[in-house]
Amino acid sequence: MSSTFIKHVAAGLFASLATLSANAAMVTLVGTSVNYEYDDVANAGALSLFGTPDIIGDDVRFLPPNFRAESIDGAGTDLVTANFVFSRVYSTNGGQIQQLKVVEFGDYEITNGDAVSADLLLTAASNNNVFDFTSDSAAFDAAGDSSGKQTWMMMSVINPSLAFIGPSSDMAISIQNTLTATTNAFGETAWIQKKLTLAASTSVIPVPAAAWLFGSAIIGLAGIKRRK
Repeated sequence: MSSTFIKHVAAGLFASLATLSANAAMVTLVGTSVNYEYDDVANAGALSLFGTPDIIGDDVRFLPPNFRAESIDGAGTDLVTANFVFSRVYSTNGGQIQQLKVVEFGDYEITNGDAVSADLLLTAASNNNVFDFTSDSAAFDAAGDSSGKQTWMMMSVINPSLAFIGPSSDMAISIQNTLTATTNAFGETAWIQKKLTLAASTSVIPVPAAAWLFGSAIIGLAGIKRRK
């Protein structure tokens, strides 16, 4: 993925954040060590497809009610896309967010030809440094008769603590999905839908330098006492 494309993605994410600030109706999902904030007004269109997220531990779950693309009898390509933005994903203890993983599942069916596809773009932009951002993408494609309903899965993983120059304790996250279904002749049907999105994060809790020195001193004293 080119650096120019990633810069465009980051610019788009920051533009979305500007919209979020102008139409603030913030919702906070409180996790064990990571919180997620989003604007339910600015994300209204995405919410209608993604569904309202909930949180389990530090993992966010979407159960899409009707994120589906469908084409019948040569209607061409039906494309459905949505972008959900968390304006803040931040650790509650000041630790660095080491990894963010998005896993998605769904099903599809193709009868007598053509094709379906699903695309995922995961982007993170630091709220501390405008030049810190990273992204990852995934895709699923199927063509030809599927012989009935089938399942699909894709995953994107980013590592902000490695990609960012500054701290990765507070960032904006964008989850963008596109589904397509294509038919080119009468008698063909194709559909694909998303049924689950899981966004999981892990944070590293740094040990303060003072605590490390204190612990080292105790160990040293214990060693001296044993030698005596």
